[in-house]
Amino acid sequence: MLGLGFCIWASALVVAYVLHSVGCTFAWPTGALRLSLTLAILAHLALLAGLWGAYARARSGPELGQTGSFLRWVVVWTLIAAFVTTAFTLLPALFLTTCT
Repeated sequence: MLGLGFCIWASALVVAYVLHSVGCTFAWPTGALRLSLTLAILAHLALLAGLWGAYARARSGPELGQTGSFLRWVVVWTLIAAFVTTAFTLLPALFLTTCT
């Protein structure tokens, strides 16, 4: 679970690059390209936010004791870091020129 957030970030990065590459190669209209990029990025951010919320509300089992509580805390903060990283690296791309 520790790497899940950054696997989703990597997926968002790959999907954004592929959409941009395909859109430029096949001369998609700028509006369609921006819309597809926006939807892909927002879908990944929504997935990260959903996981963040689910793990923030979850309680660790009593059999794991403080270790389980610590791991849940680390997973939650890793998901927060992945959410911020995804937003910070990909949202500015929506404001750049699409193809040259």
